[in-house]
Amino acid sequence: MLSALEIIAKLRCPMPKGVVQVGANAGQELQSFYDAGVHQGVFIEPLDAPFTVLQRLCASVPGYLPIQAVCGARDGEDVTFHVANNFGASSSTLKPLGHLEDYPHVDFVAEQKLTSFTLDRVMDTVHHHRPDLSGNLSLLYMDVQGAELSVLKGATRTLQHIDYIYTEIGLGDTYENDVAMEDLFMFLKMFGFRLVEMTMIGDGAGGGGAGNAFLCRYTDRRWGR
Repeated sequence: MLSALEIIAKLRCPMPKGVVQVGANAGQELQSFYDAGVHQGVFIEPLDAPFTVLQRLCASVPGYLPIQAVCGARDGEDVTFHVANNFGASSSTLKPLGHLEDYPHVDFVAEQKLTSFTLDRVMDTVHHHRPDLSGNLSLLYMDVQGAELSVLKGATRTLQHIDYIYTEIGLGDTYENDVAMEDLFMFLKMFGFRLVEMTMIGDGAGGGGAGNAFLCRYTDRRWGR
């Protein structure tokens, strides 16, 4: 599957100036964003170790803002964060199920008690302290291991300013109460987003299966605004 920015270019839509990434881990995508001309961004990661790396990478780009938080459907909710041993990449607010069978080399080695913030709350804080970023963050990039719908339910105001969404998707049951991709697409359709491209890695041994999807705002019979 093409990257989010390659798909946007193929659609001949305006390239985003900025990105909001929920589940940024250690900033593995930062260089590709920067190389494509996306020089503003908010990068959200809850775990200490990957956040330290993310923070260091963002320090070299004035328009990149790292934020340590876990996003969910409601503010102030106590959540248990299940920490994986692959530098947190498979960690989730949801208990692993099929993931244990699909990826036996990944162990969940700890649980952390965290307090959730909605993406709307996080972005309100960003706009207050960094008004230079306001209005430029039109790409939402999510890698939250099955908790995508929870993040989006807490982002209904933020979605009004988003034109493109690149997200991990699944068939369900990779994590406890994770969202199946059909339900995710249906929710986003209510906000004017339509599926453009998707790819599946495959149906895992545990019945999970995962992939990625790109959705774009569809307005007046055309992509984008």
